[in-house]
Amino acid sequence: MVDFRYHLVSLVAVFIALAIGIVLGAGPLREGISERLDDEVAELRTERTELRSELDVRSQQAEAKDEAVDLLSPRGVAGTLNGTRVAMVLLPGVDRNHVALLEDRVTNAGGTLALQAEVDPSFESGDTDPEVLGELGSRLALPETDDGDAAGPGTVLAATLAGADAQGEVGAWLAAGERLEDEGWLELTWQDDQAPVTDRRPPEVVLVLGGGLSAQELDPDDDGAEPRLELREELVSGLASLELPLAVAAAGTESGALAQGGGQDGLVTAIREDGSLRDEVSTVDDLEGASGRAAAVLALAWELQGESGHYGLGEGAQAPVPAPPPLRLTSAPGAGQEPPATEPVPAPEDPAVTTAP
Repeated sequence: MVDFRYHLVSLVAVFIALAIGIVLGAGPLREGISERLDDEVAELRTERTELRSELDVRSQQAEAKDEAVDLLSPRGVAGTLNGTRVAMVLLPGVDRNHVALLEDRVTNAGGTLALQAEVDPSFESGDTDPEVLGELGSRLALPETDDGDAAGPGTVLAATLAGADAQGEVGAWLAAGERLEDEGWLELTWQDDQAPVTDRRPPEVVLVLGGGLSAQELDPDDDGAEPRLELREELVSGLASLELPLAVAAAGTESGALAQGGGQDGLVTAIREDGSLRDEVSTVDDLEGASGRAAAVLALAWELQGESGHYGLGEGAQAPVPAPPPLRLTSAPGAGQEPPATEPVPAPEDPAVTTAP
């Protein structure tokens, strides 16, 4: 049996070891450990300062390059859209600052912003009235759907923007646009809308501006995100089916490169991953940068030449910007072409509504 002396010796040994540890920690060992930790902390602080300085320098260099591209862009795009009627479609979530800057580039290219169509978030919410859409669709030349189902909101909007009247329904696309406005789903702004005479012919090319649906915003738990993306795809597919030259642009890959999915817009990604749309629709993924805005305008110019491409910094981009396209020469309306409107367009309910085919 272990006696009391064994326990006493064990306890004394423990306390002696503890005392030695305290003495060594407070004496010679403490100095070495403390100095090493101080050196490591100082080294980390120096490294952090150097990285911050390098980041500041890189940011300044990037800003300077962006400013240089912005200064050169007007000359770079000049003449590529001469006399072209451009429609700009603003999807919910687009940055209005980017829109304003892009409008300047369209003007620099010689294009005319004939129509700006801003889509209301309610149009993507699934609250649209099927009866209204069916009524409008019956008077429009809608692209055929693969499954034969009734045309959805995106398809009706595509036919409206493209000016696709059904046979014998001249001016139906104008009436459809006004009805969509009345329902609060769309806001249309025509060039010189306050002028005595407004030229309301269909656009020759369409630029769709996306936003609000990056990989981060396409949350699997958000039941409304996926239907919004599907409606946008339906709109783009409808415009492509109507053979209207088309480009889709969105911001994200320059400002959100470190975010999930590289900051790329969901609609841009969907088009690039769709085998058929990829060959028919151009995309730009860095609209927040000067090079992205120039790329959007040049992409439109190439679409007029029948060539599609994908530009920017994100996945699936073929180049940051397209090569310069041929200059577009303007000419007077020829055979089969209608001259610009010279009279105000009658109200939609007036059977005398007319428009160019």
